[in-house]
Order: sequence, then structure tokens, then C-alpha cells
Amino acid sequence: MNPYHEAHLFVAAIRVIHHKKHSPPTIEELCSAIDVSVESGLATCRTLAKLGIIELSEDPFSIKLGIGDHLAIEKLPRETKKEDGLSRDLEAFMAKKKDMDKKLEAIQADLKKKRQDMHGGIEEKLRKEMEKLKKGG
Repeated sequence: MNPYHEAHLFVAAIRVIHHKKHSPPTIEELCSAIDVSVESGLATCRTLAKLGIIELSEDPFSIKLGIGDHLAIEKLPRETKKEDGLSRDLEAFMAKKKDMDKKLEAIQADLKKKRQDMHGGIEEKLRKEMEKLKKGG
């Protein structure tokens, strides 16, 4: 989700919960309402608070949310950048994982071939020994 739509979602959820409860929502209530993790929701709320879009008021037991300058949402980018750091890191990690998986498969295939060669050699020696014992006995 891009920052513009995400900010609108959070502000709308704050408004709806505030309307239903007649008091500012907590971060847990907001995250539950929009089905995101508390950690992710808190990170987004702190970002929006830095921009002045929402207001955070912390007490010893919870974080209450309010709406600040909701018009500042219009200044947010409406498209997600292709070069998002996390997605770029994730793609690099997945590429490395695929390379490691290929290397692991190659090593496993090589070990399997070596085992087959070793077993074949042992079987051949056993056959020769059996033939010697039959001829000698």
C-alpha cells in the first residue's frame, strides 16, 4: 500500500473508532480495526506523527491517537517506489537463497553419485572375492 492510501486508512480508522467509543482510540484498537500488527501500526503512526498528520499522546499504559493536520496527507506520494529498501533487500535475499539452494542441490547430487560409485566398487570387490572363494573351495 502506498503512503497516501495508508495515511488515509489510518486517519479514517481513528475517526471511526473515536466516533464509536467517544474517546481517542489506542494503538491496539486501531491496529485491530484495520487488521495490521501492532508493531507495523505503531511504526506507521510514528511516521504520520512526525509529519503532523496524526497526534500521539502517551500515558504509562497506552498510546492514544488523534488527528492532526489531515490535509498534509495530500503531500504524500501516491505511488510506491520501486526501489523501496525493504522490498529490494527481500529480493536480494531471495536471489541469494535460490543460489544457495542450487548449490545445495548440486552438492547433494554429487554426494549421491559418489555413494553410488563407492557402492558399485564395493559390490564389484565382493563379487570377485565370492568367485575366488567358489574357485578355491
